[in-house]
Amino acid sequence: MGYYIFSYGIEVEKVKSVFNSNDENTLELIKKTEEFENYKDFLPEGKTTTPAKALGDIIKGNPYDEKSDFAYGYALICICAALGKELPYTQEIKMWAETDLIDKYLAEDFGIKDLEVNGSLLFIDEPIPFDIPPREDWPVINVLNTNQLVEIYEKMKHIEIKDDEVEQLLDGDDEDEDKGCAYEHIRGIIVNIEYCIKNNLEMINFCH
Repeated sequence: MGYYIFSYGIEVEKVKSVFNSNDENTLELIKKTEEFENYKDFLPEGKTTTPAKALGDIIKGNPYDEKSDFAYGYALICICAALGKELPYTQEIKMWAETDLIDKYLAEDFGIKDLEVNGSLLFIDEPIPFDIPPREDWPVINVLNTNQLVEIYEKMKHIEIKDDEVEQLLDGDDEDEDKGCAYEHIRGIIVNIEYCIKNNLEMINFCH
């Protein structure tokens, strides 16, 4: 178990257009996603609104259930899964365990000390551009705009990590294996950021 980071490439305005649209076709499209199937009935103890109900509230412009703020975050995941782009690197990143290793090797091996995966790299403390209730808990959500992605890419673009280097590390002892995993994630983050920049997409990051 644990908490994991995953991302999509999105057009913010396209996602915004879903809100209050009363568009049944879009609603049905979102309901066909694997994400909707996974999250639709999630209902922690003491909460009253499921992500499926929250999705309907978003699209139909119904009043939000502020006490079930989590549900609107999960509904947003489903919207982005349906309307966004799957990024080239899809491996989820384990919060704290793997993010700490990524930060360690970014600093020690590549001289990048001003980026942190669960800070400035994937999560920047700014409001998200979507009308959903602020969440007291999971999922954590962040959107990196084009300017932010370019700024991060400029700091990381010099990093070169080759397949055989990763494979050799993954076949080593526990420390080397951890380093190989971190290297895979670092390379994947760079690839995803580059993809978003080239395709004029923002990157939305979720963690739960």
